Amino acid sequence: MLSKTLKTIIGLLLFPLAIGTAKAFYGQISGIGMFSGILHMLERGVLVYLLFHVIVMRPVYIYVLGHELVHVFATWMCGGHVVSFKVTPSGGNVVTSKTNFFIELSPYFVPIHTIFLGIIFIVLRAIGKGVPYMSDMFVFLIGFTMALHFIMTAEVLKVEQSDILKSGFVFSIILIFLANLLITMAVFSPMFDGVSFKSFLYSSKDYSIETYNYGIDWVVSMINKLRVG
Repeated sequence: MLSKTLKTIIGLLLFPLAIGTAKAFYGQISGIGMFSGILHMLERGVLVYLLFHVIVMRPVYIYVLGHELVHVFATWMCGGHVVSFKVTPSGGNVVTSKTNFFIELSPYFVPIHTIFLGIIFIVLRAIGKGVPYMSDMFVFLIGFTMALHFIMTAEVLKVEQSDILKSGFVFSIILIFLANLLITMAVFSPMFDGVSFKSFLYSSKDYSIETYNYGIDWVVSMINKLRVG
C-alpha cells in the first residue's frame, strides 16, 4: 500500500512533465501542416473524437483490433510467433509462443492507429497526394486517433485492473501518456520535414521547467494567502 501511495504521489509530481511534453508534442506536430497552428486542427481532432465517443459510439472493435495487432508485432520483435488471433466487437485474444513485460504492456504504450496514419500519409505524399490540405487533415486525424487511443486505453485499464495498475492508476496513466508521446514523435521525426525528435526533447524540458515553476509559484502564493488569512 505504501509503495502504491508513493507511486501515486510521484505520478502527481510528474504531471507538469506530462503537460510540458504535450505542449512540445503539439508544437512539433503543428509544424507539419501549413495552417494547422492557426486553425488548431489537433485540438479539433481531439474534440471531435470526444463528441463521437460520448454521443455516437465507443469504437471498441477498432481499438481492440489495434491492441491485439500490437501484441502480434511485439511478439514478432521478441522472436516469438502467434498461435491464434481473435478479435470481436466485445473483445479480443492473442495466444503467442512466448510472453514478457514488453509483449504484455506494449499496446498501452504504442498508439498504433496514429502510427498507421503516419504510414498512410507518407505513402500519399510519396505518390504526390500530400498537398497542404492533406497536411491539415493529417494533423486533425492525429488528434482524433491519439484521443481514441488514450481514452480507450484509460477505460480498459480502469475496468480490467491490469497488472500495470498495481503501481497506481495516476502513476500508470502518466507514464503511458508520456511513453505514447515519445514513441509517436520518435516514429514521426524521420518521416516528416520540420519534425525533430531532438528539438522535441529540448522543448519538453523547457516547457516542463516552465510548468513546474508556475506550479511552485502558485503553491507559494496559496501558502502566503493562508498565512495572511
